[in-house]
Amino acid sequence: MRLLLLILVAFQLACDAGVSVTYRVSMAPPEADSISHLSVAISDAVAERNAMQVRATTDGCSLASYYAQVGGGGDWLEMCVTRADSTAVKFYIAAYRTGEWGAKGDDLRTDMRDTLATHFGARFSEER
Repeated sequence: MRLLLLILVAFQLACDAGVSVTYRVSMAPPEADSISHLSVAISDAVAERNAMQVRATTDGCSLASYYAQVGGGGDWLEMCVTRADSTAVKFYIAAYRTGEWGAKGDDLRTDMRDTLATHFGARFSEER
């Protein structure tokens, strides 16, 4: 019975991965030393404005990680900040267990996009 339950949960998660967006900020080598601290400060502010909780960093989210549960059905938002290479940082935002962003997800990704574009200008891009 337990095995069946685990298979059903795994199947549901595999079939309903959600939606995501990745933003990238690239810096010139002389500025690259400060990009990590600045990226974390910006993501902390965006996470706080969007009522997200700080989580422990991981290999995949080496600079910062945030989480917020949305709705009542177990949906959640994740924001991850990691180094892309020595001169760039990636900001990954995902809404899980849903096929759309929803109001909180839209607010989060718009807030991060606008904040990065305002702060970094042409050094900011959205990965497709």
